[in-house]
Amino acid sequence: MAAPAEKPRRRGRRQGASVSREQVLPAAKRRFAEQGYTATTLRQIAADVGVDAAMVLYLFGSKAELFRESMRLILDPQRLVAVIAEAPRAELGVRVARTYFEIWEDPESGPSLAAMLASATSNDDAHQAFREFMRDYVLTAAAGALGGGPDTRLRAMLAATNLVGTAMLRYVMAIGPLAEVSLAEAADMIGPSVQRYLTGDLDELNIPARFRG
Repeated sequence: MAAPAEKPRRRGRRQGASVSREQVLPAAKRRFAEQGYTATTLRQIAADVGVDAAMVLYLFGSKAELFRESMRLILDPQRLVAVIAEAPRAELGVRVARTYFEIWEDPESGPSLAAMLASATSNDDAHQAFREFMRDYVLTAAAGALGGGPDTRLRAMLAATNLVGTAMLRYVMAIGPLAEVSLAEAADMIGPSVQRYLTGDLDELNIPARFRG
């Protein structure tokens, strides 16, 4: 009786790629949040999900790209987009500020976001990845939700300066009295500035002519 034909072996790259990408991102987020960007290695992340480090590199191209992609599990741009799309225009600034601060005060996403931001301020690769995440995901999504005009990307960035700056002082550095007010109070105070940048008159905001339609 003839021996059964030997089954061809599947190549490691295809076998890992079919199941690994969605598994890698949560593991990467945990490592970056717990250890920071510099101390985290692709080998550690790969071991957490039971794949080879070469597979992680193949799927994401670099540690910086993996860092950027894992940010989306913490700060989902679509959550802010939904607020922009659904909030009454007069309440837009406060609603956006409240949603953003809720992410920071969540017991899981808050510490992770703080750790990611700390990495972005201390490591050049992490800084570049964080900047690309804000530009390509958060600001692009927000600009689209605002109508996609030539001024909307700049509006979104100006609003982000208020939000990110407040988060740095309130959650990362924990400087009082800003760190001592409630979430609702912080949103009520920062919201009007965010509102102004998102909806204010172009002349009032001194938006340069090249960013106007």
